[in-house]
Amino acid sequence: MPESRLKPSTSIISSISAFYQKKIASRKILVLGDQSTGKTSLLHVFSRDHFPQFFEPAVVENHTVDVVVDDQIVELSLWDTVGQDEIGNAESSSCTNIDVIMLCFSVDQPNSLINAENKWLDRIIERYPGVKICLVALKCDLRDNPKTGADLANCGQRTVGYEEGLSTARRIRASRYLECSARQNRGVSEAFQEVAKVSISKSTSGRNLIRRNYRHLRTRSCVIS
Repeated sequence: MPESRLKPSTSIISSISAFYQKKIASRKILVLGDQSTGKTSLLHVFSRDHFPQFFEPAVVENHTVDVVVDDQIVELSLWDTVGQDEIGNAESSSCTNIDVIMLCFSVDQPNSLINAENKWLDRIIERYPGVKICLVALKCDLRDNPKTGADLANCGQRTVGYEEGLSTARRIRASRYLECSARQNRGVSEAFQEVAKVSISKSTSGRNLIRRNYRHLRTRSCVIS
């Protein structure tokens, strides 16, 4: 006997269509930060739902993903400056009219956080004055990795803690401080939800801090509004 399938009513189809035909906000997001901090992995996990094992070198890689924020579809055009360590080298005609910059660092590379504040911020201010910034901590699963801790200890360093990242976000007046792990796919979707909210928000840089803990994901983000 052939399998029977319920046919959706016209009203249901109309309702669904009406929902998805609501005003779409298109926002361009530029992802910056030191090399090997995990930027490309973050975008692959979010846009393709898998952690990449190999990469093909490219100057700029683009992903387009729809995110629903308060019943509004926000189309995020995500621009990844793959393997580039300078905004001047990474920038192309496609990387203009940026709405939000995701400034990334890796918790197992303390210098990448220092560079976010002392190197990348100056270049962002010069190239993209007034653009909102979200400071994003990547590879947060490595905080609990014994080998990572031991390797850093041998160099007189340690993994970047949450409070260190939050303190930096305050100083650079970021709109959000976000933490996630692409390898474990924890906090990734939440991070881009926050970025989407920032992209359509009328507020400028952050001032007052409100914490949000994603304990079930073992990740945290700080909303700076």
